[in-house]
Amino acid sequence: MSRIKILDEKVINHIAAGEIIERPASVVKELVENAIDSNAKKIAINIEDGGKKLIEVIDNGSGMTRDDALLCLERHATSKIYSLDDIQSISTLGFRGEALPSISSVSDMEIISLPQNEKNEPATFISIKGGDIQDVSQIGGTPGTTIRVRNLFKNIPARQKFLKTTQTEMQHIVRTIQHLACTHHYISFKLIHNNREILNYPKVEFLEKRIVEIFGDNFFKNNVIPVQTSQEGIKLQGFIGSYHEDAEWQKIHYLYINGRYINDKIVYSAIKKAYEPFTKKSLLKNQLPLYILLLELPGNLLDVNVSPTKTEVRFKDSRIIFSFIKTSLTNSLLNYERQKYAELHQDNAAQSGLDTTHENGDQRSQHRTSPNIGPSGKQYPRQDLFTKTRKDVQLAYLFEDNIVKNKNKIIESEIVNPWQIDNSFIVVGIKSGMLIVDQHAAHERIQYEKIKHRLEHNEKGLDGQKLLFPLVIDLPKHLQKIIPDFIEEYREMFVKVGFKIKVFSGNSIIVEEIPKDLLEWKKGDILVEIFKQIEEEFSPDGDFRDTLAKSYACHASIKLHQKLSKKEMLELINRLFACKNPFFCPHGRPTIIEITFEELKKRFKRI
Repeated sequence: MSRIKILDEKVINHIAAGEIIERPASVVKELVENAIDSNAKKIAINIEDGGKKLIEVIDNGSGMTRDDALLCLERHATSKIYSLDDIQSISTLGFRGEALPSISSVSDMEIISLPQNEKNEPATFISIKGGDIQDVSQIGGTPGTTIRVRNLFKNIPARQKFLKTTQTEMQHIVRTIQHLACTHHYISFKLIHNNREILNYPKVEFLEKRIVEIFGDNFFKNNVIPVQTSQEGIKLQGFIGSYHEDAEWQKIHYLYINGRYINDKIVYSAIKKAYEPFTKKSLLKNQLPLYILLLELPGNLLDVNVSPTKTEVRFKDSRIIFSFIKTSLTNSLLNYERQKYAELHQDNAAQSGLDTTHENGDQRSQHRTSPNIGPSGKQYPRQDLFTKTRKDVQLAYLFEDNIVKNKNKIIESEIVNPWQIDNSFIVVGIKSGMLIVDQHAAHERIQYEKIKHRLEHNEKGLDGQKLLFPLVIDLPKHLQKIIPDFIEEYREMFVKVGFKIKVFSGNSIIVEEIPKDLLEWKKGDILVEIFKQIEEEFSPDGDFRDTLAKSYACHASIKLHQKLSKKEMLELINRLFACKNPFFCPHGRPTIIEITFEELKKRFKRI
């Protein structure tokens, strides 16, 4: 009897699904790529529970007949290639014909499709469960295709266990849509999660406009360097970041080869090599500046059929590609350096003329005494608020709190020489042994309970520090849709925390006051970080007061590696033990570790 057997079709599809479908975002990628290949101009993606419950992709593309809709569920059935020669000139995103049968084998799937040339005809409806077709019928529909995928991995419990939280899976889906939308700017994309609009990118004429839609207006204000070059049929265009950019932009690494989003070590190495003469700091941390690069080359110079997920390619001659990319980026960086030097020379000449003009009189005096006006004309808060000379004032506000009486107060005589480890953890001796306190987590708990109490009991808000000049903050793109609404709806809560904020426009806010106990401000970056955390943690059925208290406490607390005096350490510990729950920070991390003398004796083999 033969030991070698041909696998069952279901087993084959399960194996293929394991190669193609890693998580819900993988399904979204395959379905949206199919929609793009169908020449759709509008694509809507509806997600529930991070894609675990539902993934629905609706397009207005070419649509399918009944026969084609049934054929697309067969393995290696494709309209993209017909011969071996076609593989050398693939211009579509999908071509292997494995996605739909693989997805349908590990979910409940529905397909509704109607060809564009049959607008007055009924649409085809197909229902599939676990790879088996349950129903084929006709229903009303509009031209295009709708595919619904429910209960992903329902018949593979082991795979379900590997799925992450809804928030994490949703982050992967958002990133997938952004990758696909970036270069397909002639298509409109809309992403909805649990009936809430997450992304909405109307179709635009130019790549630059789509980049602004995704990353915000500040993208092109951040010393972004254009790249455009060609050589013997190979073209490279896009944008790279300067080596002085902020860390948040260093996360944008988008590479497209012939329109396909790709991860490639050869290209990555070429980019890194191009930057080496200009900067070592970020490269030592393995952080490349931002790049959005579109590489186009003849199909006979690369193989796109390397992996089932189609995120890798193989170059026929990697040395040519490496050299071309490195040279192209090096030249762009050199041009940027020359332009920067020319502008600096002009600015110096203009500055010399300005100083000469204002050498005498009140105008010169006024110019010298306005350090709060930045070089771009932006207004910043008084700098002396956050200098070391104000430290005692800061700490006075840190612990100014009459929420509860400190019944468990530790008096100084009961503590022998509190000290810090790594300026981060406070060690104190107590009667039973010693305590080790995480100073950031401890102060986070103090701040959280203080803010939460004021918000819940409608008490007077914390004292605010009025800025010398109101500060205008441009919100990042992903916060523009929700944060202005939060500010308008919960204005009084922000005031109680110490922030006096107004919505200036749909994209900007004006800050007039900030809390006095805010240790760091960073020209408004701390407030943006608070907004980001609120956006990530707040749910429609949650308590905004709790979310705001947690977010503020996280960013307004003493940091690790901050040196404290003995008095400050004692006050921190006393305020911690005055809390209702002194043992955990608002996010569940422990604030205190106790080591008893008995434990020490056991460790030293004394008992």
